[in-house]
Amino acid sequence: MPLHGKGLGEVPGGMACDPAYEVPICSAGTDRTALRAEIALKLAEVLQTVREARAYLLAVRRLIEHSDDALEDLVGLLAADGRRDLAACVQLEVIEENFVAERWVTRLIEEFDRNYYAAFQRMEENIPAELGQVSGAEVLEAVLRSVVDPGTSGSAGGDHAGVQIPDDLAG
Repeated sequence: MPLHGKGLGEVPGGMACDPAYEVPICSAGTDRTALRAEIALKLAEVLQTVREARAYLLAVRRLIEHSDDALEDLVGLLAADGRRDLAACVQLEVIEENFVAERWVTRLIEEFDRNYYAAFQRMEENIPAELGQVSGAEVLEAVLRSVVDPGTSGSAGGDHAGVQIPDDLAG
């Protein structure tokens, strides 16, 4: 299944790729174990970020639901005060509206899960399978190397701080 419906090609495992995209090939002197540990770290960072984004979407849904409940209480209070005109206004303009035109928050989350998050789940399964497993010790070594000696093994230098390494990679 292509990522984001862009009609790109596929690689084994169902991940999409653009055949016109040229990936730089690592040089002959590259330590492939260290490079793969860096890949595992970057994958963990990417997955953590997209999971946080999904958590924010779920939090937005909870907040909108809470807001809707409070608005319904407000409508009842306005009606009890004899202000049915204001109650009707709140009902029509806010309660019956979606904050994104023609979409419920739940539908947005479902579309995010189906179209975007699913691609990351495929990456999480397919990249390690395609590259072979990297041991937790190799990942730890890459982390230490990126903190102690920024710029080694393609690291941008200490940019992995705060990344939670998946249990299966942590050794």
